Amino acid sequence: MENEIFVGINMKDAVRKARANLGETALIVSERVVDNGIEVVARKDSVENSPVETGIEENSVDSEKSFFAEDIQKISRISDVLRWHRVPDTLVDVFSSANFEAVIARNIQFGSFSFSQAKRPLALVGTAGAGKSLSVAKLSSRLVLSGNPPLVITTDRERAGGIDQLATHTRRLGLPLIVANDKKTLQQAMAQRRNNQPVLIDTAPVDPYDENALAILMELELVTRSELCVVMPAGYDSEETADVAELFWNAGARMMIASRLDQVRRLGNIITAAACGLVMTEYGVSDNCHGGLEKMTAKKLASLLIEKLEDYEKNR
Repeated sequence: MENEIFVGINMKDAVRKARANLGETALIVSERVVDNGIEVVARKDSVENSPVETGIEENSVDSEKSFFAEDIQKISRISDVLRWHRVPDTLVDVFSSANFEAVIARNIQFGSFSFSQAKRPLALVGTAGAGKSLSVAKLSSRLVLSGNPPLVITTDRERAGGIDQLATHTRRLGLPLIVANDKKTLQQAMAQRRNNQPVLIDTAPVDPYDENALAILMELELVTRSELCVVMPAGYDSEETADVAELFWNAGARMMIASRLDQVRRLGNIITAAACGLVMTEYGVSDNCHGGLEKMTAKKLASLLIEKLEDYEKNR
């Protein structure tokens, strides 16, 4: 009886496919991790078949099974990590892999900000309390320290405290903070840009369930011709985050800053938002305006997910 190959997103899926084609008594000859999941070699059960007839030496099969057992343990551990972080079950199957970093890199996009001349303004958008103003302050500090001071604008006329906090920081940096309350003043603010300098826009909070939210964001993008970047706070419900991510995606946002990663244990909603298509750029490591943001990579995200669970297990 000839061997057949079946590939699934995980071991359970691969075995299910094998038995659907070969019957419930199908024999699994060998298994291994491949780029797109788990590959199993299987054949129909028959008393006439033996390891010699398959052309596979017994020692070789034992070695393969021993190697694969280690991978199964790794996959099981990663599944536990993801479930602890409250990652939705559908995504747990996608991201559970012995090579965790590689599967993250395949399924999540990572990028970085470019503030070179002639680049579009960057508008940070998000829900109330997401950390937009603090992220603008952090990016402003970075640009000033690099010798490329930005034009800083806020459209957040609802929160006087938030404006005062950002104004205090820009004043320390020697930057004016321009408050734009409507479309006209926003256009006037944009006219103050000189020599294609970087532009950072702190925006008013968006209620994702307000029927006018999408129109407000699209008008902001149209008036300023800016790139929209969502500031997504960690620790929120994953399903709610998926809804919010979809709203901002529909409004034209394509990038994401993950905020407050230093303040929460579980990061499942951040994985969910990134899986919706938002490019993960940077993440908040502290409230310090100087160096409080760091570039996110697949390696760093994999490490954070594992380390947070290990810290919890060690300290509970």
